Amino acid sequence: MKKKLLSILLSLAACSNGLWAQETEPVEETQSRPVTSSILLGVGKGDVRDTYLTPLLYKGTALDIRFERTRLMRSMKWENQQLIDGEMMFGADDKSDNSSAHMGRFRYRYAMHRLLWSPSLSSNTKTTFALGWVAGLDLGFNYNLKMAASNNPATVRYTTNGGVSAMARHIFPLRGKKCGMTLQVQAPLLGWALVPEYGASYYETFYLKHVDHNVHFTSLHNQQDIDVRLTADVPFTVIPGIRYSRSALRLGMMYHRETMDINKIITRQQSLLFVFGWTWQYSPQRYSAR
Repeated sequence: MKKKLLSILLSLAACSNGLWAQETEPVEETQSRPVTSSILLGVGKGDVRDTYLTPLLYKGTALDIRFERTRLMRSMKWENQQLIDGEMMFGADDKSDNSSAHMGRFRYRYAMHRLLWSPSLSSNTKTTFALGWVAGLDLGFNYNLKMAASNNPATVRYTTNGGVSAMARHIFPLRGKKCGMTLQVQAPLLGWALVPEYGASYYETFYLKHVDHNVHFTSLHNQQDIDVRLTADVPFTVIPGIRYSRSALRLGMMYHRETMDINKIITRQQSLLFVFGWTWQYSPQRYSAR
């Protein structure tokens, strides 16, 4: 009788410990929140026009390097995205072909997406939709070789803005492996920009401290900016002989167009690139309590 009573008490203690562990263990620690990173290289065609230097349109080869990091938040309903992007373009005059120009830009963007429709583990749905906001900064320059002997052979531009970001993902099979396709569109809506006055030199802007005349509010009335990216991730496990890998080959297209009309200066930059690179995924073992 005593042995039966002792076994019952031990069973109740084990059940209570199990229930207590289930109640006190955070939900986010038991769920997988992988971090996805990628490095992409892009090559394609681009054009640039900056009427501060010349009204001519320059077309040429555009190169791009991009690092991206995406992570699912603890709520399992939001994900953040960080993007670092550097682009260069080497162009020539489309009409006379006797002058050339160089363009460079550096961008950093941070986005938050709300998962509007995400498939569960028991669902047959393979498509995810997300919508959110994006904010970032953009630092760029244009250099015209034809005006190298003038006082202003180059322009420098700085913008900070925020807008909307939308994304759709779809999972499809390839040789028995899961492949992913992603379409993302980002469009800044509000911000401010540092643009020199038409005909003014950078000596007047920075040395004489006329910066207050060159900082302008930007929105759709004087700046239109859109960034579209379509990529497909093909895991390396589709290659015979590779059994396990959390990496994939990323291929796709990327289109960017920006037009700005401030201080009677029209700036236009456009590029269409083929991108390829490497993406990998890992799951951190522990997350901070913040």
